[in-house]
Amino acid sequence: MKTCPTANPILVIDDEPAILKLLKSSLARKGYEVDTAANGQDGISKIKNNEYCLIITDIKMPGISGNQVLDYLRNQMKKSIPVIGMSGTPWLLEDKGFDAILEKPYSMPVMYDLVSRLISLA
Repeated sequence: MKTCPTANPILVIDDEPAILKLLKSSLARKGYEVDTAANGQDGISKIKNNEYCLIITDIKMPGISGNQVLDYLRNQMKKSIPVIGMSGTPWLLEDKGFDAILEKPYSMPVMYDLVSRLISLA
């Protein structure tokens, strides 16, 4: 089983249940432990109460956006966990501080490669 250096799971934050289910099952098949959050507020709550080695978040969500989750993580919690931002409009994300951008739609091999690379650096 692949684990993060600290043996902590990956957190996936997205307001679309189908995306959460797809990413959770796809990453689990690759041996990763995966936790999910259905919105930014739930994501922040999970970040406060758990340790993760990687966070994958949608950018555009009702309420708290992926950008706000990243801001909270970096500025309020002072954590340097790698964060992948997922977006259909990646050109709007320049200089936002994400470790990587996953442009929707994306292929699973591209996503796996990105996750593997960022976890190896964590």
